[in-house]
Amino acid sequence: MLDGGLPGSGLIEIFGERAVGKSVLCLQAAFAAAAKGRNALIIDTELGYEKGLLPYWSKPLGERFGSRISCRRVSVERRLEEGRRKRATEAVLKEAIKNTLAQHQMDASDGQLAQIISILSPVARLTADKAENAVYLLEEPGLAGLMGLHGIDGEMSVSEGGRVELRLRPGGVREPENSPVGGFVRDNDIGLLIYDSISAPAKSTFTGTQDLPARSSSFAFLLGQAQKMSSRFGLPVLAINHISVHPHNPAWTHPYGGLIVGYDFKHVFHLEREPSASKLEEYPISNRDRMEKHNRLLWSYRHPRVDQYGQAALLHLDEHGFH
Repeated sequence: MLDGGLPGSGLIEIFGERAVGKSVLCLQAAFAAAAKGRNALIIDTELGYEKGLLPYWSKPLGERFGSRISCRRVSVERRLEEGRRKRATEAVLKEAIKNTLAQHQMDASDGQLAQIISILSPVARLTADKAENAVYLLEEPGLAGLMGLHGIDGEMSVSEGGRVELRLRPGGVREPENSPVGGFVRDNDIGLLIYDSISAPAKSTFTGTQDLPARSSSFAFLLGQAQKMSSRFGLPVLAINHISVHPHNPAWTHPYGGLIVGYDFKHVFHLEREPSASKLEEYPISNRDRMEKHNRLLWSYRHPRVDQYGQAALLHLDEHGFH
């Protein structure tokens, strides 16, 4: 369905229900890219890789794609203003804020802490050990922090009516190659950029229908920067997305984020668990004769040459990954 693999540039989206294997598929794509000599960068907005995926999947994927592949953490270095010598990592700032809140018997989630830090310390730089055949992991759960790392200087505010609003500061969007993420991609030979997931930061920020305009603007700016990086660096971008179900018609499923998200991705795929045998006989499956084992189904949801749900492929997920 992709004519031989991930394209040299372009935005690709995979959406589906929780626990269907979307993150495993992304991690496998990162290992495959690293095995071919190009590093991969995973932006983890759900904080699920370091303690969830990597301890289990690093060994089998490393054995499958090559033992030389290493997983390395990316640190966010922030400072209060440009030119100041004193610097602190994001982890140090988080700990300081946590301790201050604890003294007043208050607590904050990782997403809330990330948003506080992105406001206090807008100047950021990404750092990691230089390596080849590497899968780099960057954790950023907050939307404000994620936008800042892409060179988008905006301010989130809540109106008197409870609506979240996004306002750009003067000169609020830098060229993507001058952003922290763009600079890291350029300086570390990144051949694949992955967002897992693109929707989680927005879901924790925009909770009602009154926030839809701000949500659309946030997605437009963020995906616009990703699209520019993809084009200028010849960089394929793979993003995981949650699924939205129509409240009055559960059978109608689509990617989270509305039209803005739908228009920005060139290819969109729907990953689901394998349906019944009778339904499989009716589906337009392209590799039916080549898959003896299968427990997942990948649909073509948006494709330049295939109608919506006009083509599907059988997949098999086991302890060694997807086949």
